[in-house]
Amino acid sequence: MIRSVSAASGREDLNLELAATAARLIAEDGCDYATAKRKAVQLVLGDAGGRHRLPENDLVETELRRYLRTFGGEQHAALLAELRTAALALMEYLGAFNPHLVGAVLNGTATEHSALHLHLFTDSAKDVEIFLLNEGVRFTVDEASEPAGALESIVLQVPRRLLGERTAPLDAVLAVLPTDAVRVSSRFRSSDPSISPIEQAGRASLPALRTLLSKALDGR
Repeated sequence: MIRSVSAASGREDLNLELAATAARLIAEDGCDYATAKRKAVQLVLGDAGGRHRLPENDLVETELRRYLRTFGGEQHAALLAELRTAALALMEYLGAFNPHLVGAVLNGTATEHSALHLHLFTDSAKDVEIFLLNEGVRFTVDEASEPAGALESIVLQVPRRLLGERTAPLDAVLAVLPTDAVRVSSRFRSSDPSISPIEQAGRASLPALRTLLSKALDGR
């Protein structure tokens, strides 16, 4: 029994180390979760890690929050406000397509490597493309691998006029979904008690994002 408890504790410690290593790779190198987890196993376990189970995304996200709180501080808070402000401007720009913010910029784990991720709810992806073409915005179109039911994925660089004082370019990924898909709960929902209900919801409309930014400015 003692041996069994010790083995379980050892596995938990190892999973925590793998998650913390993956979190560092996401924060410092801009790796996505899948790549970071694979690299973490290789860094920690080497050739012995071939059959080891990868840490869960929730654990990696928890360790990423810990890393950003420890090493980011006020600088990370400022970056997050900057990215959310840019997201708000882009969402207002795309207001005809019912945009919602998702991903790291919403849930607070964004880094300097993060892009903006929006869900647009409209029954015609072509309408989004025509709008961008008329606005002179260059973009690429890919088949959407996620979320389920997405019509297509549009990748672009946020127009400079929407970035305010930000000087660095910023990418955005727009997943175009059918109008009715907005009724389906976001799979990005979180139960993390350290973040606000808006961030926990996993998807934020324009009014919700305005509220989130307003509360941040008020220091609440």
